[in-house]
Amino acid sequence: MRAILAGVLLCAATAAAQVIDRVLANVDGHLVTLSDVRTTTTLGLTQAGTGASARDAALDRWIERLLVLQEVDRFAPPEPAAAAIDARTAAVLAPLGTPDAARATLALLGVDEAWVRLWVRDDLRIQTYTEQRFAGALEPTSDELENYYREHAGQFVRDGRELSADEAQVLAREHVMAARRRALVADWLDGLRRRATIVRPGPGNRP
Repeated sequence: MRAILAGVLLCAATAAAQVIDRVLANVDGHLVTLSDVRTTTTLGLTQAGTGASARDAALDRWIERLLVLQEVDRFAPPEPAAAAIDARTAAVLAPLGTPDAARATLALLGVDEAWVRLWVRDDLRIQTYTEQRFAGALEPTSDELENYYREHAGQFVRDGRELSADEAQVLAREHVMAARRRALVADWLDGLRRRATIVRPGPGNRP
Protein backbone atom coordinates (compact mmCIF):
# COMPACT_ATOMS: atom_id res chain seq x y z
CA MET A 1 0.00 0.00 0.00
CA ARG A 2 2.80 2.41 0.91
CA ALA A 3 4.55 1.68 -2.37
CA ILE A 4 1.34 2.36 -4.30
CA LEU A 5 0.77 5.59 -2.38
CA ALA A 6 4.34 6.70 -3.04
CA GLY A 7 3.88 6.01 -6.73
CA VAL A 8 0.65 8.01 -6.83
CA LEU A 9 2.29 10.95 -5.05
CA LEU A 10 5.26 10.82 -7.42
CA CYS A 11 2.97 10.85 -10.45
CA ALA A 12 0.98 13.72 -8.98
CA ALA A 13 4.14 15.73 -8.32
CA THR A 14 5.39 15.07 -11.83
CA ALA A 15 2.07 16.11 -13.33
CA ALA A 16 2.06 19.27 -11.22
CA ALA A 17 5.57 20.13 -12.39
CA GLN A 18 4.52 19.65 -15.98
CA VAL A 19 1.53 21.94 -15.50
CA ILE A 20 3.65 24.63 -13.82
CA ASP A 21 6.24 24.65 -16.62
CA ARG A 22 5.24 25.96 -20.04
CA VAL A 23 6.69 27.10 -23.32
CA LEU A 24 7.35 30.85 -23.45
CA ALA A 25 8.86 31.03 -26.94
CA ASN A 26 9.70 29.02 -30.03
CA VAL A 27 12.75 30.39 -31.84
CA ASP A 28 13.27 28.66 -35.19
CA GLY A 29 12.18 25.40 -33.57
CA HIS A 30 14.15 25.90 -30.32
CA LEU A 31 11.81 26.01 -27.32
CA VAL A 32 12.34 28.28 -24.33
CA THR A 33 10.36 27.27 -21.25
CA LEU A 34 9.45 29.00 -18.03
CA SER A 35 11.86 26.71 -16.17
CA ASP A 36 14.66 27.71 -18.57
CA VAL A 37 14.11 31.37 -17.70
CA ARG A 38 13.86 30.63 -13.97
CA THR A 39 17.09 28.63 -14.05
CA THR A 40 19.14 31.32 -15.77
CA THR A 41 17.75 34.16 -13.65
CA THR A 42 18.40 32.19 -10.46
CA LEU A 43 22.00 31.60 -11.54
CA GLY A 44 22.46 35.21 -12.62
CA LEU A 45 22.93 34.23 -16.27
CA THR A 46 20.04 36.40 -17.47
CA GLN A 47 18.41 39.45 -15.95
CA ALA A 48 16.99 38.79 -12.51
CA GLY A 49 13.90 40.36 -10.98
CA THR A 50 10.27 39.71 -10.22
CA GLY A 51 7.04 40.14 -12.12
CA ALA A 52 6.04 39.71 -15.73
CA SER A 53 8.23 42.55 -17.04
CA ALA A 54 11.38 41.03 -15.53
CA ARG A 55 10.47 37.65 -16.96
CA ASP A 56 9.89 39.21 -20.38
CA ALA A 57 13.30 40.88 -20.20
CA ALA A 58 14.96 37.56 -19.37
CA LEU A 59 13.03 35.87 -22.16
CA ASP A 60 14.22 38.54 -24.60
CA ARG A 61 17.81 37.72 -23.63
CA TRP A 62 17.10 34.02 -24.22
CA ILE A 63 15.68 34.74 -27.67
CA GLU A 64 18.61 36.97 -28.61
CA ARG A 65 21.05 34.35 -27.36
CA LEU A 66 19.50 31.60 -29.47
CA LEU A 67 19.54 33.82 -32.56
CA VAL A 68 23.18 34.77 -32.02
CA LEU A 69 24.22 31.17 -31.34
CA GLN A 70 22.80 30.17 -34.69
CA GLU A 71 25.14 32.71 -36.29
CA VAL A 72 28.03 31.58 -34.11
CA ASP A 73 27.49 27.95 -35.12
CA ARG A 74 27.51 28.96 -38.78
CA PHE A 75 30.92 30.64 -38.57
CA ALA A 76 32.48 28.46 -35.83
CA PRO A 77 34.85 30.81 -33.95
CA PRO A 78 37.81 29.25 -32.08
CA GLU A 79 36.93 27.20 -29.02
CA PRO A 80 37.40 29.05 -25.71
CA ALA A 81 40.34 28.04 -23.55
CA ALA A 82 39.51 25.49 -20.86
CA ALA A 83 40.97 27.82 -18.23
CA ALA A 84 38.57 30.59 -19.25
CA ILE A 85 35.61 28.22 -19.02
CA ASP A 86 36.79 27.00 -15.62
CA ALA A 87 37.17 30.53 -14.26
CA ARG A 88 33.80 31.78 -15.45
CA THR A 89 32.00 28.61 -14.33
CA ALA A 90 33.52 29.03 -10.88
CA ALA A 91 32.30 32.64 -10.81
CA VAL A 92 28.75 31.52 -11.66
CA LEU A 93 28.74 28.83 -8.98
CA ALA A 94 30.47 30.85 -6.22
CA PRO A 95 27.30 32.65 -5.01
CA LEU A 96 25.65 29.26 -4.45
CA GLY A 97 28.00 28.48 -1.57
CA THR A 98 29.97 25.29 -0.99
CA PRO A 99 30.34 22.72 -3.78
CA ASP A 100 27.69 20.54 -2.09
CA ALA A 101 25.31 23.50 -1.77
CA ALA A 102 25.91 24.43 -5.41
CA ARG A 103 25.17 20.90 -6.56
CA ALA A 104 21.99 20.84 -4.48
CA THR A 105 20.79 24.14 -5.97
CA LEU A 106 21.56 23.00 -9.49
CA ALA A 107 19.70 19.74 -8.87
CA LEU A 108 16.63 21.66 -7.71
CA LEU A 109 16.80 23.67 -10.94
CA GLY A 110 17.07 20.48 -13.00
CA VAL A 111 20.59 21.15 -14.30
CA ASP A 112 24.16 20.31 -13.30
CA GLU A 113 27.65 21.78 -13.53
CA ALA A 114 28.08 20.39 -17.05
CA TRP A 115 25.05 22.45 -18.12
CA VAL A 116 26.59 25.58 -16.57
CA ARG A 117 29.89 24.90 -18.31
CA LEU A 118 28.10 24.57 -21.66
CA TRP A 119 26.31 27.88 -21.09
CA VAL A 120 29.61 29.55 -20.18
CA ARG A 121 31.34 28.03 -23.21
CA ASP A 122 28.66 29.47 -25.48
CA ASP A 123 28.92 32.85 -23.75
CA LEU A 124 32.64 32.93 -24.53
CA ARG A 125 32.03 31.84 -28.12
CA ILE A 126 29.48 34.64 -28.53
CA GLN A 127 31.94 37.14 -27.05
CA THR A 128 34.69 36.07 -29.45
CA TYR A 129 32.38 36.11 -32.45
CA THR A 130 30.92 39.56 -31.76
CA GLU A 131 34.35 41.04 -31.07
CA GLN A 132 35.57 39.71 -34.41
CA ARG A 133 32.43 40.79 -36.25
CA PHE A 134 32.39 44.40 -35.09
CA ALA A 135 36.06 45.13 -34.40
CA GLY A 136 36.78 46.89 -37.69
CA ALA A 137 33.65 49.07 -37.51
CA LEU A 138 34.17 50.47 -34.01
CA GLU A 139 37.23 52.68 -34.40
CA PRO A 140 36.09 56.34 -34.25
CA THR A 141 37.40 59.13 -36.46
CA SER A 142 39.18 62.18 -35.04
CA ASP A 143 36.11 64.31 -35.86
CA GLU A 144 33.89 61.97 -33.86
CA LEU A 145 36.23 62.18 -30.88
CA GLU A 146 36.33 65.98 -31.02
CA ASN A 147 32.53 66.19 -31.31
CA TYR A 148 32.11 63.86 -28.34
CA TYR A 149 34.54 65.92 -26.28
CA ARG A 150 32.67 69.15 -27.03
CA GLU A 151 29.24 67.63 -26.29
CA HIS A 152 30.30 65.89 -23.06
CA ALA A 153 32.92 68.25 -21.64
CA GLY A 154 31.75 67.60 -18.08
CA GLN A 155 32.88 63.99 -18.30
CA PHE A 156 36.51 65.00 -18.69
CA VAL A 157 36.97 66.50 -15.23
CA ARG A 158 38.17 64.43 -12.27
CA ASP A 159 38.27 65.86 -8.74
CA GLY A 160 38.16 69.37 -10.13
CA ARG A 161 41.02 68.70 -12.53
CA GLU A 162 40.52 68.71 -16.28
CA LEU A 163 41.96 65.59 -17.86
CA SER A 164 45.01 65.88 -20.07
CA ALA A 165 44.56 65.70 -23.84
CA ASP A 166 45.79 62.09 -23.90
CA GLU A 167 43.52 61.06 -21.02
CA ALA A 168 40.54 62.79 -22.61
CA GLN A 169 41.17 61.12 -25.96
CA VAL A 170 41.32 57.66 -24.37
CA LEU A 171 38.09 58.26 -22.45
CA ALA A 172 36.28 59.76 -25.46
CA ARG A 173 37.41 56.83 -27.62
CA GLU A 174 36.04 54.33 -25.09
CA HIS A 175 32.67 56.06 -24.91
CA VAL A 176 32.31 56.51 -28.67
CA MET A 177 33.27 52.91 -29.36
CA ALA A 178 30.84 51.63 -26.70
CA ALA A 179 27.97 53.68 -28.13
CA ARG A 180 28.77 52.55 -31.67
CA ARG A 181 28.97 48.93 -30.56
CA ARG A 182 25.56 49.14 -28.87
CA ALA A 183 24.02 50.62 -32.00
CA LEU A 184 25.61 48.06 -34.33
CA VAL A 185 24.65 45.12 -32.13
CA ALA A 186 21.07 46.41 -31.81
CA ASP A 187 20.75 46.74 -35.61
CA TRP A 188 22.26 43.28 -36.08
CA LEU A 189 19.88 41.69 -33.56
CA ASP A 190 16.93 43.42 -35.24
CA GLY A 191 18.00 41.82 -38.53
CA LEU A 192 18.30 38.39 -36.93
CA ARG A 193 14.83 38.75 -35.44
CA ARG A 194 13.31 39.74 -38.78
CA ARG A 195 14.80 36.69 -40.49
CA ALA A 196 13.81 34.26 -37.74
CA THR A 197 10.52 32.59 -36.93
CA ILE A 198 9.73 33.57 -33.35
CA VAL A 199 6.48 32.63 -31.64
CA ARG A 200 5.68 33.67 -28.09
CA PRO A 201 2.49 31.86 -27.05
CA GLY A 202 0.04 34.06 -25.25
CA PRO A 203 -1.89 37.27 -25.96
CA GLY A 204 -1.16 38.31 -29.51
CA ASN A 205 1.69 35.80 -29.94
CA ARG A 206 3.95 38.84 -30.08
CA PRO A 207 7.48 38.32 -31.48
